[in-house]
Amino acid sequence: MKKVLSILLAAMLLLGIVPALAETDTITVMVPPVTGTYLTDIETWANEFTAIHPEIKVEIIKTSWDEHNGKLTTLANAGEAPDIAEVSYSTIGTLVNLGVGIEIDKYMDAERLADYDQNALDYMSLEGHVYGLPLYITIQSIGANKDMLTAAGADVAKIQSEGWTYKEFLEVIKNGTTDNCFGFVFANSGVTAADFISIFGASAGITNDFTADLKYAYTSENMLNLLKAVEEMTSSGYMPKYAVEAGQRMVMCETGNAMIFGKAMPLFELNINKNNAALAANDGKAVENSIHVNYAFLPIPTMEGVKETCFGSVDGLVALRNKNTTDEHLKNVCLFLDYLCSGDRAAMVDSTLLLDPVCKSGREVYAKYAVTGLDEGNAACAAREIGLVVAPPSGVSAEQSTNARQLRDEVIVPKFQALLAGEATAQQVYDAICQEAVKLFGADGCANGLI
Repeated sequence: MKKVLSILLAAMLLLGIVPALAETDTITVMVPPVTGTYLTDIETWANEFTAIHPEIKVEIIKTSWDEHNGKLTTLANAGEAPDIAEVSYSTIGTLVNLGVGIEIDKYMDAERLADYDQNALDYMSLEGHVYGLPLYITIQSIGANKDMLTAAGADVAKIQSEGWTYKEFLEVIKNGTTDNCFGFVFANSGVTAADFISIFGASAGITNDFTADLKYAYTSENMLNLLKAVEEMTSSGYMPKYAVEAGQRMVMCETGNAMIFGKAMPLFELNINKNNAALAANDGKAVENSIHVNYAFLPIPTMEGVKETCFGSVDGLVALRNKNTTDEHLKNVCLFLDYLCSGDRAAMVDSTLLLDPVCKSGREVYAKYAVTGLDEGNAACAAREIGLVVAPPSGVSAEQSTNARQLRDEVIVPKFQALLAGEATAQQVYDAICQEAVKLFGADGCANGLI
């Protein structure tokens, strides 16, 4: 047989007939450390994928969280965006406006797209088209030293199972504030100030940047109530009058300098338990001056007349256009995109983050990776909070999304810092936001009164 093939090949070469060699299609994917092992795991998954599809090659660009978004924007502007990138849903509008976002529902099989939960896909969509696949819905709220909470008069079990009012919350953080301990701290330094507005905004009834009728939400009276709450907490000394770095808020809880902290997620139970174990082992790995902490995951309190909700953020992977993109290439990109976000890969990622998968194929294998031995109250509270997440309204345009992001970065964040420092009042900050919002969205595009 080999001799026959050799003769045929020689004859073809003699006649000038050269068989075409299949070209390798290279896919680039850029990701930060989504989990502690993600940058290693994705190499394994890429090798598994290319073993199934030898005609495809995968190149991985590894980034840090700090540099990821900036590097992605730079590459996108230069026409050199990676084929696949990790993003938070709020970034999609900007990528679409840059002309690099791709409507993946045009290239993916409908059957595969149906594997993903619709509420999670809604976050990854704009104007009726899907631009990426979700990795998880993460609930972001507040966490606390459970023993301190109890000492401050909080019924932790009731709060976790039924929620609590802002009035009750204020009384608890008042009781928990001492000369060496704030009742409440929140990561709000620099751009993380936007996290407070998004996450604690649920307390005032703000669930997304836009209302159901697509009005900009932060011009509503709800926003003024939120800002007044910050003014009240800082002026009373229950909350710092300065910006707290993201890396410090949980440390302050671990050292006994804060009772309640945010933002917090269910997975922080693992971090705090790890520090407790290091303390017990006296191996020098614990946070300096830290104490044993029993972690409590808590819901956001609600102000009068507000329906309880929880802020949820979806992170996922999007397909992007660059100067080498073709339709055939995009089909391969979507194939790998789907592979990374489904099945065992999704289950591994979500279990590490103590989150439930947002795709059927991930849920089917999740039991293999689920973490056990966690506090039952925390787990039940997290499950309850997931059910309170309100997805963004459908119909938000790429322009609206981009304008909201611009307003957040250029107005809300710096004005919020001024409020924390006592350099501006809640009313002044609110007025500045409304003034700029009208310029971007028009008066008719801004919410008025209570929403």
